[in-house]
Amino acid sequence: MVIRNETRSLLPGVYCGGLTIDTGANITLTPGVYIFKDGQLIVDGGATLTGSGVGLYFTGAASGLNFGKNSRINLSAPVEGSMAGILIFKDRNAPTTQKFEISSDGADTLLGTIYIPRGRFYSGGEQPIAQNSAYTIIVARTVEAQADPTLVLNSNYSATNVPVPNGVGPLSSQVRLAN
Repeated sequence: MVIRNETRSLLPGVYCGGLTIDTGANITLTPGVYIFKDGQLIVDGGATLTGSGVGLYFTGAASGLNFGKNSRINLSAPVEGSMAGILIFKDRNAPTTQKFEISSDGADTLLGTIYIPRGRFYSGGEQPIAQNSAYTIIVARTVEAQADPTLVLNSNYSATNVPVPNGVGPLSSQVRLAN
């Protein structure tokens, strides 16, 4: 599905083959879980993607995420349910080659946990990423940076009602960056 030059809300559900939001589209995700099966979620071309209480679940060999340079992103994870506190989740059986790219110069809020333990988290762009989030936690196989990005990983957990999943953040026994 490709959405261009329109303003609308989307409902939770399964998006087979992915979703492209481009060319000035203004999309609001209503609360719930969005499953991207065998396709990417792509936002670019001056498009805006917002949503509160949303979980993005990626499954299938071709699934991934790309928030391009000219996108505006403001997303926060659910406060209850099976994805409480998880903003982005990649199927644990996924190939290790899948890329989750955030190169947006307008990704101001990414509130919650980005859980892609077999994926590649890629950060680019020229403006800070996630600086308006109370917290952002990233669990990824690899983390890559290019183009002098500033990835802000706030840890003000008490400033939000979005819960922190067990085993990460203040609920973890240790903080680490491993290779």
